[in-house]
Amino acid sequence: MNQYTYTAYDVSGARHQGEISAINSQSAQFKIKELGLVPIKLESLSAFQAKVSSRFQILERIKPGLSDVEFFSSQMSLLLKNGIRIDKALGTTIKTIRNLKFKRAATQIHGDIRSGIALSRALEKFPDIFDPMYVSIASIGEATGKLAGAFEQIASNLSFRKNVRSKTRQALIYPAVIFMVCVLSIVFIFNFVVPKFEVLFSGMKTLPIYTDILLTVSRYFTKYQWWILLLVVGIPLWVKQMNRIQFVKSLMDMLLIKIPVLRYLSYSLENLRFVSSMAILMKSGVLLVDALGYSIRSVGNSGIQKQLLSARGEVKQGKKLSEALARTGFLPDIFIGVIEVGEQTGNLMEIFTDMENRFKDDYENRLSAMITLLEPIMILVMGLIVGSVVVIMLLSIVSVNDLNF
Repeated sequence: MNQYTYTAYDVSGARHQGEISAINSQSAQFKIKELGLVPIKLESLSAFQAKVSSRFQILERIKPGLSDVEFFSSQMSLLLKNGIRIDKALGTTIKTIRNLKFKRAATQIHGDIRSGIALSRALEKFPDIFDPMYVSIASIGEATGKLAGAFEQIASNLSFRKNVRSKTRQALIYPAVIFMVCVLSIVFIFNFVVPKFEVLFSGMKTLPIYTDILLTVSRYFTKYQWWILLLVVGIPLWVKQMNRIQFVKSLMDMLLIKIPVLRYLSYSLENLRFVSSMAILMKSGVLLVDALGYSIRSVGNSGIQKQLLSARGEVKQGKKLSEALARTGFLPDIFIGVIEVGEQTGNLMEIFTDMENRFKDDYENRLSAMITLLEPIMILVMGLIVGSVVVIMLLSIVSVNDLNF
C-alpha cells in the first residue's frame, strides 16, 4: 500500500486536505470520491514521509471518548436550532473535532449526506463511535423533522453518562492515594529501614521467630520487588484483557451480582444505566419494545442483560412491562409499582424521567457510602502493615538488649 496526500473540494466548495492509503493513484482518487469529495491534487509520499504518516495513522486508531461524541452532538444541536442546514452544520462541526478517527468518520458522513444518503444510515457505518441507541434517536429525529431536538437529547444523555463516570472516578481517587502511600511505605521500610537493623542482628546466632520472619520477608521483597511491581501492574491489565473473552466476562459479571458488597453498588449502577436509556428513548418517540432492546444494550452486566432480554420477550408477546420486569427482580418493588401506574395512565415517559433522577441520587449515595466505608478500612490495613513492622523492630531491639545484658 502507498501513502498519498490529497487536496479536494466538496459540493459546497469547502476545501479538504488529508492522507489516504491506496494501491495506486487511481485507487486513491476513487477512495477520495467515495468520501463525497472532488480531488484536485494528489501526491505520493516519500518513504520518510510515509513513516511519519504511519505515526499519525496510529493516532487515527484512538477511539473518540464520550466527551468527543457529546461535544459533537451539542454542536450539531446548536447549529440546527439556528436554522443551519445539516450538511453545513456538519461541515462547521468537523472543523472543531480534534480526535483524528472521529474527524475522518465525520468527514465521510458529511460526504454521504451530500450524496443523498440518510443521516442514520451514514452513522450506522461507524458503530464504534455511534451506538445503536444514538442511531435510532437520530433516525426518529430525521423522520419527524426534529433532528435538532434529537441531537439535544443525545447530548444531554451523553453529558449525564459522562458526569456519572467522572464522579465514580473522583470518588476512587482518595482510596487510590491511600493505597499508593501504603505501597510506598512498605517499599521504603523493606529497602532502607529493615536492612540497617539486619546489620545489628548479624552477630546473633539465634533470633526471635518474628524477627527472623521480618528479615526473610525483607530479603525476598528486595530481591524480587521488580517482579512484584510487575505483578501489581500486570494483573489488572491481564484481567482487563481476559474480560474481553465472553466466558470470563460472564464469570466476572456473575461475581459482581453475587458478592453482597459489590452487588450493592453494581445493581444501583445498572438500574441507573437502564432507566436513563429508557427515559431518553421514550422522550425521542422510540417504541417501547425497541427502547427496551437499546436500553438492555446499555447495561454492562451480561447476567442482568439475560434477565432483561427475557422480560423484553414477554413484552413482545403482549405482557405488561411492569409484570415482565417484576419477574427479573432487577428493579426494586416500589419502582415496579410506579411503572405499573405509568402504564395505566400512559405516562411512562415521565415515570422513567423521574426514576432516572431518583436512581442518580441513589447511586451517588451508595457510592459515597462505599467510599466512606472503604477509606477507614484501607487506613486500618496500612496501619496494621506498617505498625506490625515497627512493633517487630522494637521488640527485636529489646530482645537484643536483653541478650547483651
